[in-house]
Amino acid sequence: MKKLPFLFIFFANLLCAQWPMFNDPNFDYKQTAPTYAINSGPLVLFDAAHKNFFVQSHLVKPFVDLLLADGYRVAFNDKPLSEASLNKATVLVIITALPFDFTTQLSAADLETFSTQERLELKSWVYNGGSLLVFSEHAPFDQAINPLLKTFDIETSIGVTIDTLNYDKTYHNMGMIKFSGETLNKNHPIVAGKRNVDQLVSFGGSALTGSGYTNILKLGEHAVNVQHATGIGQEGQGNSQGLAGYFGKGKVAAFGDSNGFTAMLFYNDDHSYMAAGMNTKGYDWKNFVLNTFDWLAPKNDK
Repeated sequence: MKKLPFLFIFFANLLCAQWPMFNDPNFDYKQTAPTYAINSGPLVLFDAAHKNFFVQSHLVKPFVDLLLADGYRVAFNDKPLSEASLNKATVLVIITALPFDFTTQLSAADLETFSTQERLELKSWVYNGGSLLVFSEHAPFDQAINPLLKTFDIETSIGVTIDTLNYDKTYHNMGMIKFSGETLNKNHPIVAGKRNVDQLVSFGGSALTGSGYTNILKLGEHAVNVQHATGIGQEGQGNSQGLAGYFGKGKVAAFGDSNGFTAMLFYNDDHSYMAAGMNTKGYDWKNFVLNTFDWLAPKNDK
């Protein structure tokens, strides 16, 4: 029997009571030479006020553990975004935001995730020197985050992005888009940082456009936006799954897929497990994540 596409199985399983993924207990987040002494680095603030699925499900834990091991301080903000709530932070992370608990509704198209006031205050905070790390994703996360992305002159496609040629054939999943060589922009310090990054793979997200930013994860000519298993999309078409650049005095790094910043294990239908994120062998997500924060919060700016 031909297997159903991985993304369909993923969402169908999410509609059940138990998540089909969990944090990899063997993920090695430790650092032999931390950027900062423990608990002395810049404050990284995670948005936790907008039904953030990875925060609610604790799937950000490996991400947080890695930052703490590199000396960053980490906090969570469960209040509406405002300059006052952001002023103590150096980096704000917005990951898997929604206007409802994940899987309780299918579409976020006509719902407000971030208020107009929140978007304006965040825009002001970044413009005046703050650093924003923000993620789109497959539907419906892309619908939820698009108004905020547009505030920073970035737009996401709606649906899910695949590549019909340039994907990891091991997993038979065209959503696992590979980035290496010309598609991995080594002219930007996030890629060409102090930690080696030669190859990445995404795990089924969205495509971004933003002409004022550097395209660091370039989608090729065989990348297409298709309808998600929820029936959402396809809307729009982007040329990137990773953008980075300056916005006023501040910085923005935006990614079309958030799984690379996690370390998850997924149940397969044959009762085996599939790694997705910093724990995926053969790919350099762990180094990429640390390089991202080197750029967003450089040590000489502290």
